[in-house]
Amino acid sequence: MTLSDLAPRRLAPDLTVRPLGISSGTSRWAPSAPHPQDARLLDGLRRALEAGGKDDGMQLLDTADSHRCGHAERLVGKVLKEHPGHRVQVASKVGRMQGSAPHPYAGPRVRHQLEQTLENLYLDQLALYTLESYDFGLGDRYLDPVIEQMRALRDLGQIRAIGLRGPGSHSSERSIGRFLDLFDRIRPDVLWTQASALLPLADLGEGEDLGAFAVRHGVGLVIASPLAHGLLAGGCVERALAAWPDTEPGHGAVAAAVTHGLAQLAGRFGSSPQDLARVALRAILQRVQNAVLILGIGDEQHRHDHGLLGQPLTEQELAFAEEVFARVRSALFKPEERAPSVEVIV
Repeated sequence: MTLSDLAPRRLAPDLTVRPLGISSGTSRWAPSAPHPQDARLLDGLRRALEAGGKDDGMQLLDTADSHRCGHAERLVGKVLKEHPGHRVQVASKVGRMQGSAPHPYAGPRVRHQLEQTLENLYLDQLALYTLESYDFGLGDRYLDPVIEQMRALRDLGQIRAIGLRGPGSHSSERSIGRFLDLFDRIRPDVLWTQASALLPLADLGEGEDLGAFAVRHGVGLVIASPLAHGLLAGGCVERALAAWPDTEPGHGAVAAAVTHGLAQLAGRFGSSPQDLARVALRAILQRVQNAVLILGIGDEQHRHDHGLLGQPLTEQELAFAEEVFARVRSALFKPEERAPSVEVIV
């Protein structure tokens, strides 16, 4: 098997990583979620690092400071400390934790939070630091100071790239307009978003999606949730549907449409979780050449190395898969429905 089509991808001038990365996840850290199982996440992190060490190139590991107030970062740091010489580039986010400051972006908050994040991770540099909130205070009073801080951190080598959260598949025109304005002012190196074969990249207007926009502007693209809540990796349909807003768990017509679509994919590509995951991931990677996908770990048992991606899909296979995905999307979402606002990485 050749892996030439899976060569490391350039996210930023000084940041090149494998096309498939890993994440500490987000759904397990949501306020409404049950207390996460640390042992399971730690085990998943260890297995992913050990498997990833067999491949060439650096692997991206994505987390966030808002996940139980740095708890996820500390778990990641524990595993990284156990693996000296690891080939991992770590990304984190800022903009949601307020602490004792009047606003998550107030004063030197970004710089102070980065210092804490690096301490949590046992690192002296982050590969990517993403601004994940569009709220920069009344009248954007904190925006210019935050831009100055982020650029200074990059110039000092404490971060290698500046990230900005991009819109989702069904983001409102207002949200997309806000993103475009912030993009022009911040000039990030990388965009971070959630997408999958069931939640395509956001359409920014005039037929240009977020992937094409990133290519046109010469910035990298990190895509989370590529397996759609586990739905595209052989997960339980009922449980996965429960995570989708405006979709009733066990709704007969929706569940039947999803099950039928997955059966069509299984009949063409194989029925194992790895077979289904390969198609879902390949459908994005082969169409969006500048993208890096990140998979959540700890909850799934599938592989997180190049072996999961297998052989490339032919154009005919891609077309077949995309037709099936389109039919499943039409069952999951009505045209007027909006995409999930809750972060879930699977």
